[in-house]
Amino acid sequence: MIADYLITNYITLIILVVLAATMFTNRGLSIPSSKYFNIAVILIFIISIFEYLDAMTQGLTRYMPEALDLNDLIYIRLIADTAMYIIRPFIILLEIIIILPGRRNHILFTIPAVINALLFVPAAFGARFVFWIDEKNRWQATPLSDSVYIVQLIYVLSLFVLSIHHFKKKNLNLSIIISTIVILSFSIAFLESRDILSGFVTPVTSLCVLTYYIYLTSIYKQELYEQMLEKEKQITDDRMELLRSRIQPHFIYNSVNIIRTLIRTDKERAIETIDDFSDYLKAHFRNIESDDMISFEAEIDNVKAFLSLAEADRTRDINIVYDLRETDFRIPQLSLEPIVENAVRHGIDEDGGTITISSFRKDNCFVIRTVDSGKGTHITGSDQTGEAKNITSSNTAKNESGRLAIGISNTRKRLELLCDGRLEVNITPNGTTADIIIPVKDSKDTKQHS
Repeated sequence: MIADYLITNYITLIILVVLAATMFTNRGLSIPSSKYFNIAVILIFIISIFEYLDAMTQGLTRYMPEALDLNDLIYIRLIADTAMYIIRPFIILLEIIIILPGRRNHILFTIPAVINALLFVPAAFGARFVFWIDEKNRWQATPLSDSVYIVQLIYVLSLFVLSIHHFKKKNLNLSIIISTIVILSFSIAFLESRDILSGFVTPVTSLCVLTYYIYLTSIYKQELYEQMLEKEKQITDDRMELLRSRIQPHFIYNSVNIIRTLIRTDKERAIETIDDFSDYLKAHFRNIESDDMISFEAEIDNVKAFLSLAEADRTRDINIVYDLRETDFRIPQLSLEPIVENAVRHGIDEDGGTITISSFRKDNCFVIRTVDSGKGTHITGSDQTGEAKNITSSNTAKNESGRLAIGISNTRKRLELLCDGRLEVNITPNGTTADIIIPVKDSKDTKQHS
């Protein structure tokens, strides 16, 4: 019997296997509502069993159980046909639910399938107002039996309209796929209802479900591709923005002029300044190419390279104090340097001042604190309206402050994205304190520093 069933439903089963294999292959894509296709596969498999039983009771299969009499065959056929006509609309309904938003809409579209089920269920108990099997094992029906075809056609038409509307912004060439499903469904339903063609409904239904899955997969892959392109574009834009915010022409010009002056007055100091300038540029370009975490010691080296260049300009007396009690942790590269740069340019006054850089543990977090002793105007990134704060009036200062504000804003975002960190700034008349706070996540690291 099983072998005969497999041979009889060979085409249907092959399509279901192909669909299952395709779904298994695409399991990593996390296609929305793909679970409904699993249910559809199960329902089609169940229908194929009932369809085989229907054929068997009519003597259309190779296997014929000798123990069953005519009454048994009539009853089996009645149950099988009832089940088939109840289940069929639900398969198309599942495809509609996949793209139809809202639980209320799901319930609304379920009503026709439920009404069709209520019409056919009584037939299993001998009612004859929809269909019945007579004493000679012949299928008899009233016009109400067409409800299954009407409901299916309503669902297929709704599926077509909803799919076109839902994916109207996508590649319209894919509409050919959904149009094919509609044509196949309408054709087979019409031919079966007129007794022109029978025995092909289940294979065609399987083919339509497979085709619709391919349709949705194509749409989803197209969306993923567009998202990937948009993400790449955003990354490129972010890197260009970072480049503009970090590489500051005014600072570069000023550093080059300082080196030019030192070459004439202090060649040894000029060589040291050139090395610091090279380290400064390399750190910034490396940051643009990659946003990896680096050791805190490496970040301190970046800070020292900048401070060395800043101290080369002897117009201000800048005193740097280091109090590094914790150094064995990692930090997004160029996270501290913009804070120090902000303190040098806007935190201390024209006569100079002291900048203290410290690191310590507090509440299971690493804290890197930058404190300046001046009374300058800091840039904190942006205010609630997104406009840069505390920007001075000259065009050069505006441009420089604008870039620095972007740098501080980028630092906040990168700390949050890369290590769940944050930046807290407290500005007072007597100085400014900026804290970079990075949570300690590694338990081993926690033990080492406890």
